[in-house]
Amino acid sequence: MSQASAARAPRHPEVDERIFTAALDILRHRGPLAVSVESVAAASGVAKTTIYRRYENRESLLTAAIVTTASTVEFPTGLSARDSVRWVLRHARDTIENVVGRGTIAAVMMNEDPQFTELLLGMIRNSTRPLRADLRERALAGEIRPDLDVELAMSILLGVVVAELIRGRSTDDEWVDSVLALLWPAFAA
Repeated sequence: MSQASAARAPRHPEVDERIFTAALDILRHRGPLAVSVESVAAASGVAKTTIYRRYENRESLLTAAIVTTASTVEFPTGLSARDSVRWVLRHARDTIENVVGRGTIAAVMMNEDPQFTELLLGMIRNSTRPLRADLRERALAGEIRPDLDVELAMSILLGVVVAELIRGRSTDDEWVDSVLALLWPAFAA
């Protein structure tokens, strides 16, 4: 869609909200390949022509929907190092369960849609940047191991959540605390 045609199409935030809600719900439950203009129109009750006036194709629709979920991670201040790691586990769990969804994780693992996979991985890198920076600062300050491989630590923290979801196990706060108890010795200074 050209910028001229985008300017002609009146934007109603509630319509965009319905479109994005439907697209993200389909994405969460069935994966990126299930997101199409047709499936979003059916789920949202918004006409295909309205969606096409806003988004050139499935890819631009999916990208816009994903971008709406991407926000700067508000990393809490004043946490102990241990509570910071606990927060990362909870944040990963909540993001995977409530934003990305199991269908998306499965699709990314299978690389069913390489363009989408790259988009999502880029968003993960950006959203975890403050978390990685916090771990690096804590290592320099001596609050956690100075030789901690921060990238590996992030992979472990994210990976344990994904693994439990794949296994169909609960990732409630009790689970977060048990994972933290198991992993904390590897982080502790």
